[in-house]
Amino acid sequence: MRITDVRPVLLTHPYGTGSGGQRSACFVEVETDAGVTGVGETYAGVYVPEVAASIVELFKPLVVGQDPTSPEAVYRTAYRATSYFGRTGLTVMVLSAIENALWDIAGQAREVPVHALLGGAVHEELPVYGSGGPFTMSIPELVAQGLDTKRRGLRGFKLRVNFFRYQPEVEIERVAAVREALGRDMALAIDAVQTYNPKPWSVKDAARMLRMLEPFGLAWAEEMLPPFDPQPYAELRRTTSTPISGGEGITTAVQFEQWLRAGAFDLAQPDATIIGGIGEARRACEAAAAHNIPVAVHVWGSAPTLAANIHVAFATSNCIWVEHPVLGNPLESELCVEPLVIRDGYVQPPTAPGLGIRLTAELREKYPVVPGSGSVFGV
Repeated sequence: MRITDVRPVLLTHPYGTGSGGQRSACFVEVETDAGVTGVGETYAGVYVPEVAASIVELFKPLVVGQDPTSPEAVYRTAYRATSYFGRTGLTVMVLSAIENALWDIAGQAREVPVHALLGGAVHEELPVYGSGGPFTMSIPELVAQGLDTKRRGLRGFKLRVNFFRYQPEVEIERVAAVREALGRDMALAIDAVQTYNPKPWSVKDAARMLRMLEPFGLAWAEEMLPPFDPQPYAELRRTTSTPISGGEGITTAVQFEQWLRAGAFDLAQPDATIIGGIGEARRACEAAAAHNIPVAVHVWGSAPTLAANIHVAFATSNCIWVEHPVLGNPLESELCVEPLVIRDGYVQPPTAPGLGIRLTAELREKYPVVPGSGSVFGV
């Protein structure tokens, strides 16, 4: 079997329950001479879909003609060819989609789910937490979303703090309201989204906020600092009893290992649509295990993103959580060959061959891309 074509597919879909918003995605289809087509997704499609599509075209001549059932070998060839300008960052994020599509092909060719190719599922099921709570929500809206997540049976809820403003007193009100509504039997976490603003928080700022939030028993605090240096993360870990998580934006397993070696995380959050693909995500998880750090796979995309990370999660012994966005994305379900099965808040191992994704002509017609629809903040 050989790869005959690699092409980007851009779609724009409704996004944000009740908000009337929209969001774009960049999928990649890889075709073979055996008639098997694989589908992957890059998280870069949320931000710069047109640029991501052009990078797919850059990789195409490096990939066509290769064996699609050897995803990691194809990844190494493409990665090395662009290493002078693409060792980390956007090119790796886009290459993730191609690599994931190859795992999809390999699974379909062998008629097994991808986690079987990774050594098999090592969990019977995994707990799922609902990820939402944008800082633009009022407290009643935030509580309502948290309660809806609880009604759906999910095991935890994560909300965003206002990373544009350092306002711990306000965050106490928001977290307190959600904790009271959810009770103590449901995990609750916060995400500062890398404090993405012109004046990012210091270790001292983050530590002060977390001390004030300690009474609410946070399961973890995510990306409370800028994502450029692991040392401040390690320092923050030493100053708080709240577990510190991060790593979703790291590209390559080598870079992830550097952050782990620096002691940056209590909880590691790699993403197979960012780090270089399923193979790199697996290596990052193995590195986390070597450092005795648990994993909560990051998910903030459509069905191919969810699928790729769930397959990695089931093959990862130290994975303890799967993220599931709750802001409303029709492409989470409409691309799936089989529905995602969640029972009592625990996701079950996928059974469809490959990643279980189909990108149909009907979906392309239903969600045509809107030019210039990239989102700076990913929402």
